[in-house]
Amino acid sequence: MSVLIYTEINKGKVKKASLECVNYGAKIAQSMGTTATAVVFNADAAQLEEIGKAGASKILSIKNDKLTGADNMILSAAVEQLAKAEGSKVIVFAFDVVGKAVAPRLSGKMKAGLVAGAVDYPVVSGTTLEVKKNVFSGKATAIYTINSDVKIISLLPNSFPVVLGENKATVADAS
Repeated sequence: MSVLIYTEINKGKVKKASLECVNYGAKIAQSMGTTATAVVFNADAAQLEEIGKAGASKILSIKNDKLTGADNMILSAAVEQLAKAEGSKVIVFAFDVVGKAVAPRLSGKMKAGLVAGAVDYPVVSGTTLEVKKNVFSGKATAIYTINSDVKIISLLPNSFPVVLGENKATVADAS
């Protein structure tokens, strides 16, 4: 069982929102007593190292040009297969174009609870997560409780600082 984190490469760099997700996922994994596993498509060694420094203990690297900029249905199917193979109970996305398209589709396929646009670290209470989200154009916050077996959280970009440490992740080819 691990926390699965979807990461993206854009213009040769790991997206800042993806590094935020890795930090966030690593913190959830730590509080749940499990590991953080990142998923990345077509990354080079420097990008993989940066994802590891953000907190991932394992990186599933997929080298497939067809998946770069792929249809959201294909991406959700790929992430679903990886989540099932890893036994992931929590999946983290950035609340960006890809996250807004893939996370809800994946939630439906996996019968997973989804909180889109999280702004704070979740409170882990047994098998449930309590996640804070902005509501009413950011004028108020609401706390959502996810009770499902699989939980999906997408993070509002720029809500969390990126902290890079000295962590080294193991890289597995998941093509």
